[in-house]
Amino acid sequence: MTNEPFQKAYKALNTAQKQAVDAIDGPVMVVAGPGTGKTQVLTLRIANILENTDTEANGVLCLTFTRSGVSAMQDRLESYIGQLARSVTITTFHSFAISLIEKNYSLLNFHTMPTLLEDSQAVLLVDELLENN
Repeated sequence: MTNEPFQKAYKALNTAQKQAVDAIDGPVMVVAGPGTGKTQVLTLRIANILENTDTEANGVLCLTFTRSGVSAMQDRLESYIGQLARSVTITTFHSFAISLIEKNYSLLNFHTMPTLLEDSQAVLLVDELLENN
């Protein structure tokens, strides 16, 4: 990829991180602690895959744990591949899971779509469960 932001970020990676970015076929496991560049590696890998394969941007699903991670990945990916980044689905695990449930709740034998509990409701439910068990 000749994109300058991509090249600059890629050059800053260590050897193992570069191997993860360069692996465009199949799964890759990145085991690392907080602040070690997992988001950077994943974002660069997505850009590399989109640039060097026939994978469509709307065929990529990227899951992370936090909304701040989603925002960081979207911003970085857009700096690497431009507007095409907006077609990549980048979301949190929780948001993705609830969207699947919302679309398919009847397949789960729910008569109505489930709703998320408010924080106060969740506390009451946990208290009740702990008290009765």
